[in-house]
Amino acid sequence: MRVKLALLVFGLAAIVGVTASAQHGHQEQGASRETTIVGEVIDPVCYLSHGSTGKAHRRCAAYCVQQGIPLAILEEKSGRVYLSLPVDHSNPNAKLRAFIAEKVKVTGTVYSKGGLTGIHVKRVERVGT
Repeated sequence: MRVKLALLVFGLAAIVGVTASAQHGHQEQGASRETTIVGEVIDPVCYLSHGSTGKAHRRCAAYCVQQGIPLAILEEKSGRVYLSLPVDHSNPNAKLRAFIAEKVKVTGTVYSKGGLTGIHVKRVERVGT
């Protein structure tokens, strides 16, 4: 009887835990702890298709943002690209738009799954060069 009761309590606790961690039907699979990365804010479409980065590409990247393309951070240390992920259903470019083609320090939650890596940006600040 105690074993059945313990299993029932454990099962209910697991269900409550999963339900509490889900928001709008998704779970934070592949999420890591809060992380800080340093790199350039880029337009990932132009970066992937023809290697565009830097101040010379700022105007084009701003146009791409107007077309709805989410910005990303090209981490200077690893060369990894972190797509801006609006896991709270906000605008993915809101916090990065003012920093296009600039070096920044971004703090947020990193998500990685199926070869895609992104960051839910919580804080961003300009870094001197």
